[in-house]
Amino acid sequence: MRKPFFQRWNATAAYALLQAATWSFYAVILSFSSNVLRSFGFTDSQISLLLGISTVASFAAQLVAAELISRFPKLKVYGLMLLLGTVMLVGNLMILVPGMGNVPAILAFATACLVLQMMPSFTNAMGMDAIERGSPTDYSLARGIGSLAYSLMAYVTGMLVRELGTRMVPAMGALCAAALIAGTVWFHLSGERGLQPVQQSLRKQTKEEGFLRQYPRFAVFLLASIFLQFSHNLLSNFMFQIMLSKYGGAGEQGTATAICALVELPVMFGFPLMLRRIKCEKWVTFASLSMALKAIGIFLAATPYGVYAAQMTQIIGYGLYTISSVNYAGLVVGKGESVRAQSYLGSTSTVGCLLALSTGGVICEHFGAQTMVLVSLAAALIGGVTIAFTAQKTEK
Repeated sequence: MRKPFFQRWNATAAYALLQAATWSFYAVILSFSSNVLRSFGFTDSQISLLLGISTVASFAAQLVAAELISRFPKLKVYGLMLLLGTVMLVGNLMILVPGMGNVPAILAFATACLVLQMMPSFTNAMGMDAIERGSPTDYSLARGIGSLAYSLMAYVTGMLVRELGTRMVPAMGALCAAALIAGTVWFHLSGERGLQPVQQSLRKQTKEEGFLRQYPRFAVFLLASIFLQFSHNLLSNFMFQIMLSKYGGAGEQGTATAICALVELPVMFGFPLMLRRIKCEKWVTFASLSMALKAIGIFLAATPYGVYAAQMTQIIGYGLYTISSVNYAGLVVGKGESVRAQSYLGSTSTVGCLLALSTGGVICEHFGAQTMVLVSLAAALIGGVTIAFTAQKTEK
């Protein structure tokens, strides 16, 4: 039965705010992490070390939280999101306190980098679980708004950092945290409260097998996804170093980051229509193989304008992969497994980010940004080819 218009749009608007806040964290904090940490005197290698430690902690916390929520029904994603939003708000405000010493400020920033990498998994889990239980939320539209917010925040933050300095990064981060808290409360009230729980699949009720053993081909997909996320994060998190090698700076960095998010919008908004013509596993395969195009374009670019052109390939690469992989994860596992499936998929982003943050700065410092781009290309090819040969057929 189709839900009333206001109910559908109220739930979707709330979830769109949640997605917008989630991806704005990436555009503001992680994309400009090198800028902030360099202002504290960090070298590229030290940046990789600190961000790598934060990502290891994030990966562990993400899996533990997902398992606890799956095993104990009284624990809700809603409560976890409020906790994460509060930590982000407090952490960013701490950095802005006048006279705050370098050590507590660096620890607060590292904590923000840890927490933000947990956000996409649980934002997706909250939405997909609600949709599975009958919520009228339009995931594709909300996720598209998330990409639009990423683009706008990346561009604005780049301009602010160039004009006012790196303190604008935690200032914008605090605004994002407030939006996340508001979006979480709003979506809980309008999109998920009162929904009936989904009857769990028999496979989930059989506890002798672990989750990945139950879905071996999905496990291979997750492994390939790590390579794709590694490739993507090398380029996005070290765009500042790439721009320096192409005779650009923070402003061009923000523009390049904004472009790759803007070009995602057509596939984000139009994915439901795309699924009517071609099944999800075909889209996720095509997107996985296309992710190599951006690395090729950046490697060949001689100026920031060449990087801008390369960023536009994200429409058929990472942008399409992001929306199709979330849908794919929901289609290849049993009912009632949404939170766990999305959490495992999100953890591939965390692991890929960990590998990128731990190695990207070192590669840039000792071998140059161009070598890092070639490493990104190799990882994209490995991940794309693996998915092309192992993706399983979906019902839609």
